[in-house]
Amino acid sequence: MPGWPLENVLDGAAAAGFPAVGLDLFTLRGYDGDVGAALAARGLVCSDVGVLPIGTPGVRSTAETLARVASVAGAPTCIAAFFAPVGHEQAVAELKESAAILAEVGTRLALEFAAYGGLTRLAAAVELCAAVGWDRCGLLVDTWHFFRTDAPWPVLRSLDREQIELVHVNDGAASATGDPVHEGRFRRLAVGAGTFPLPEFASVLDDIGYRGTLSTEVLSDEIRGAQPEAGARRLLQSLRESWPA
Repeated sequence: MPGWPLENVLDGAAAAGFPAVGLDLFTLRGYDGDVGAALAARGLVCSDVGVLPIGTPGVRSTAETLARVASVAGAPTCIAAFFAPVGHEQAVAELKESAAILAEVGTRLALEFAAYGGLTRLAAAVELCAAVGWDRCGLLVDTWHFFRTDAPWPVLRSLDREQIELVHVNDGAASATGDPVHEGRFRRLAVGAGTFPLPEFASVLDDIGYRGTLSTEVLSDEIRGAQPEAGARRLLQSLRESWPA
């Protein structure tokens, strides 16, 4: 699928009406311009950078790279995810070291649990954030992974609003089919196009007082294949029309 240059992605997001974008190292690959200036020229801000690969040999080096990007882009958040299964002690050590590096530029980690990989339970992610320290590491809650892991509603309801650093929103079919990794990376649906009980999810976020970023992350072949502006307009329209007010 197309790998659009950063300028095209930013142009598309701005033209569609998005106020902010998340930047990952894949999208930034090969870009040697001033990211901060590129964002400012389009009236955009950076909501988050990523992804910090917990469980890989180069995690510290990646944390340093992401801290530099976050500093230039003004990103308050850096996404962290497990790229390999690791024990609790190792995970805490890698997260603490990375969180300290990112804290130097005013950026907080957002730890994601997922339907695949080494961290597949919301409760386990909560434990890790607490071990690292909530001031430096909050949760990333993605609707896809929340529903595909059958995450317990009581755990979500028990969270304080400050414990959630970032929320990714998307939709999906009623039941999982095939390989969970392939489905999660190539077959997500725009908000309102699937059967996830998003009104209930949104209601819980309201009840706990979450007022942070809602990022529409729809990993799909269809969206990737569209021109950046067309894809961005579709995602923003779906969010405005279908996300509960």
